[in-house]
Amino acid sequence: MPDITLTIDGIEVTVPQGTGLVEAALAAGIEIPVFCHHPKLTPVGMCRMCLVEVGTPQIDPATKQPVLDEQGKPVIRMMPRLQTACTTPVSQGMVVRTTTAEVEFARKGVLEMLLTSHPLDCPVCIKGGECPLQNLTMGYGPSVSRFDYEDKVHFEKPVNLGPLIDLDRERCILCARCVRYMDEIAGDPVLGFANRGRAWMIQSRSNPPFNSKFSGNTVDICPVGALMSRDFRFAGRVWEVKPVPSICPHCPVGCNITLDMRYRDIKRIQPRVNEWVNEIWLCDRGRYGFRFAESPRRLTQPLIRRDGQLVAVSWQEALQEVAQRLYGIVEDHGPDAVAGLAGGRLANEDLYLFQKFFRELLQSPHIDSRVGTADEPDHDDLAYAFGVGSGTNLGELGKGTTVLVIGADPEEEAPVYLLRLRGIARRGGQLIVANGRPTKLEAAATQVVRYRYGQETTLVLSLLAALLEGGLEDKQFVASRTKNLDALRAALQPYSPSRVAEQTGIARATIEALARTLAEAQNLIVVYGREALAAGTPLLQALSNLLLLTGHVGRANNGVLPILRYNNSRGALDLGVRPDKGPGYAPLPQPGRSAREMFAAAARGQLKAMYIAGLDPAAANPATRSALEQLDLLVVQDLFLTPTAELADIVLPAAAWAERDGTYTNAERRVQRFRAARNTLGDSRPDWQIIAALGRTISQMIGEPALAAVAADAGRGRTKSASRRVESADSAWLYRSTDDINAEIVATVGIYRNASYANLKQASGVWGRQPVADPVFYDGTSYKNTEGFGVQWPTLAEQPNVVFDLVLSAPEAPQAASDELLLISVARLYDGGTLMQEAEGLSYWVAQPYVGVAGADAERLNIRSGDRLRLVSAVGALELPARLERGVAPGTLLVPDLESIPLAQVQTGVVTPVRVEKVEG
Repeated sequence: MPDITLTIDGIEVTVPQGTGLVEAALAAGIEIPVFCHHPKLTPVGMCRMCLVEVGTPQIDPATKQPVLDEQGKPVIRMMPRLQTACTTPVSQGMVVRTTTAEVEFARKGVLEMLLTSHPLDCPVCIKGGECPLQNLTMGYGPSVSRFDYEDKVHFEKPVNLGPLIDLDRERCILCARCVRYMDEIAGDPVLGFANRGRAWMIQSRSNPPFNSKFSGNTVDICPVGALMSRDFRFAGRVWEVKPVPSICPHCPVGCNITLDMRYRDIKRIQPRVNEWVNEIWLCDRGRYGFRFAESPRRLTQPLIRRDGQLVAVSWQEALQEVAQRLYGIVEDHGPDAVAGLAGGRLANEDLYLFQKFFRELLQSPHIDSRVGTADEPDHDDLAYAFGVGSGTNLGELGKGTTVLVIGADPEEEAPVYLLRLRGIARRGGQLIVANGRPTKLEAAATQVVRYRYGQETTLVLSLLAALLEGGLEDKQFVASRTKNLDALRAALQPYSPSRVAEQTGIARATIEALARTLAEAQNLIVVYGREALAAGTPLLQALSNLLLLTGHVGRANNGVLPILRYNNSRGALDLGVRPDKGPGYAPLPQPGRSAREMFAAAARGQLKAMYIAGLDPAAANPATRSALEQLDLLVVQDLFLTPTAELADIVLPAAAWAERDGTYTNAERRVQRFRAARNTLGDSRPDWQIIAALGRTISQMIGEPALAAVAADAGRGRTKSASRRVESADSAWLYRSTDDINAEIVATVGIYRNASYANLKQASGVWGRQPVADPVFYDGTSYKNTEGFGVQWPTLAEQPNVVFDLVLSAPEAPQAASDELLLISVARLYDGGTLMQEAEGLSYWVAQPYVGVAGADAERLNIRSGDRLRLVSAVGALELPARLERGVAPGTLLVPDLESIPLAQVQTGVVTPVRVEKVEG
C-alpha cells in the first residue's frame, strides 16, 4: 500500500494510504481533539469535535494532473464546509488546517452544546483527573455559556446497567463509543440508544442487563464519567492512587494490567497497553476478580497439626518440621516415597525452585503441575515444537490468515483471545470454528464445522487424507523437513473424506474444501482448548501433521496456540514441573509418576509424603481425598485453607500475586514480568521464599553428616573437597530476590536464555517499535507500558535443520451404550472458584448447578426443565437439576465446570458415558 504525503498546518507528513486525518495529525505532532473517535473503532463522525478545514489539489480534467500556480505548486481547492477529521482519509497533496478561526469557533460551539446537558459535578465525578471533556474544555472550550442553566435536562442517576457498571445519564455525551465497542469488538450488542432529541439515552438491551464479559472496557473508552465501575465509584480519586505494573493471574492470555494502589489497598485494575498481548482490553474477571487477594479468609500464619488440630506456629518451627519429616522419609524409604504437585498459577521462579527442590535436593523425579483432571493431558509438547512463531501478533492479522479453532471456547477459557480472533475475521481473515457444540465465537466465524463428540481426531485425520489425496501438501517443506510420509499416507487410508463423512455427519465436500482452505492459506494458526486437549495425544499428533503437511510452522503468524488451564500452565511445562521432562523439555533419565499415579501410589501405601503448592486436588474428589489421607506427611502451600489444606499435617501460607514479583509465561510463550504492589498479608511469604528456605534447611541437614566426614578425613587430605561439597549444597539455596532465580533460569534453561529481567524491561525487546496509546484517545484510563512487552522463546520448528517425524495414533472415541448419553464438561469463566472470593459483582454471573439436555433426548426420556436427574457412570453418580438447552446436541449432556458441581464423582474424562435416571419426588 503506497504512502501518502500531505500538509497539516504547514507541516509535511507522510503516512500509509488509508490513514485518517486524526492519526496523520498525530504523526505530525498535532492534536485534533475528538470525543466519539477511537482508533480501535470504525469512525462515525458523531460528535463533530474534530472539524477541520480540508483542501485537495485541483485536477485538470483533460490531463488528470494537478493544476499548478505561477510558482509551480499545486492549486489547492478548499472544501466549502468543515470536514470531520476522523472520517476523512488522507489523500496525496491534501492540505489540512486545524487552527483557523472557523475551526476554533466550531470547537467552541460543540463544547458549549455538550455542556448544556452535562452536570458540572467534576469535584465528585469518578473521571475527574483523567477526563477528556475537562481537558478539551480547558483547551478549546468557550469561557462562558449562552444557554440558560434551567434548561438542562436531568435524568435519574445513577442507573444500574448491570452488576458491575453504573451509568450517569446526565454525564453521557452520546458519543456511542460504548455501543460501538460492544457491537464491533466484543460482539455483544447489549447496549443501545433509546428516545430521541434531548431525552436520548444509553440503555441495556439484554436480559440479564449488560450481559457481557467485557463490560469494564466501556468504562475505559468512555470520554466522560458516564460509565462507572461500581467498585471504584467514590472509592478514591485517580491522583491518590499509585499505579504498579502487573500481569493478570486468571488465564493464559497474560493481559498487561496496572494495580492502582492507595496505600496497601487495590482500588482498581486497569489495562496497560501491549498490542502483542491484550492491546488495551481486559475481560471483567481480570478487571474485577482481584478481591481474593484481600480476603479475610487468607492464610496468614504457618499451621501444624497438633492433637488432630491445625495450630499456628512460627516460620522457624514450621520449616524445621517440614524439613525433618520430609528428609526423614527420604532417608527411611528412599526418594520414590515423596512427590510434589505445583500448580500452574505459581510464577516461573517458584516453579523452577520447586522442581529443583525435588530433583536435586530430594532426588525424587515425582513432580507434576496437573492434578490429574480429565481436561489436562499428561503432557503437551505440541507448542514447544510448533507454537506460533516468534514475532506473531494476532492484532495485526487479517487478509491472508486462516485460523482454525478446534475444541475450544475462548470466551470462557481465555476471553481476550475472543476479541483478538474476532478482530482477525473483521480485518478479512478466515475464522473456522470446529466444535461439538455452539460457542460465542461462531458468530464471527467465516465457517462453522460441527462434529460429534469423540470424532475430533477423526475429523483432523480426514483433513490430512484430503490434503494428500488432492496433492495439496507443501511438497518442498515436506521433503526437506519431514520423514515417514509414505507410512503416514498408508495409515490415513481408513480416514478418507468419504468414509469419515459417514462417521461424523460432515459432508465429504465440506472436508475437502476445508483442507484446501487450510493448505492455501498464507498464514495458518490452529487454536485448541480444553475439549481438544481431552482428546489427548492422537488429536495433538494429528494437528502437528496438519501443520507439517501444509508447511505452516517455524515462522511468524503460523503454528498452534493452545489455551491451557491456568495463567502459567505454559511456564510449568517449560520449567519441568512434569513427570516426563526436565526444564526446557530436557529428557529425564528416569521419568517420574504423574499426578494420577501419585494418588494411586498413595492409596496403596507406596507414597509416604506429598508437597502440594497452589493446587487443591481433594476438592470434590473423594478418591483423591482418600488417597491423601493415607500419607504419612502432607504439606500444603496455598493462599487459603482449601479442602486439601484441611487434610494437611503442615500448612504454609503463600503470598498473593500482588504481594510479590516474578514472571509468567502466557499461551504464546511470551515471558512477562509483574511487580509487587504491597507488603505480604500477615506472615505469608512468596512461594519462592518458602521453597528456598526449605532448601537451605534440608541442605544444612545434609551438610551435618558431611561436616562429620570432614573431621574424619582431616588427616587424609580430603578436608578441602568435603568442605566445598557442604558449601556448594548450602549456597545453592541462597536467593536474595527473584532476580537471582531469574539469572539461574536464564543460565540453565535454554529456551529462556533471552528472558532475563533486563531484556523483559526493554520496551522494544525483540519486537521493534511498539505502538503506544495516545492520550488524545485514552487519557489516564489506559496506562503506557513501562515494564516491557515480554520475550517470546523460539519453537523447535524455528531451527531450520530440525526434521520432524510424521506419526499417527489411532483415536479411541468414547463409546456410549444404547442406554447412555455422553456427559460433556464445559469450561466456565465464572466458575465460583477460590480466586472469585469477595468479588460480589462477578458472583452474580456464577451459574447455579445444572445439566443441559437436548430437546430430543428430553422428549424421549420424559424430562422437563427443573427435573432432578441422577447421572451414573463407571466411577460413581451425581444428581443435578435438568435444563433444556438448544445448544446441546442429541446424545450428549452439558455440565458447566463449576466449583459447586463435584464432577469428579462421576467424571472419567471431559467426555464421560453416563446413564440418566430421573429422581422422583
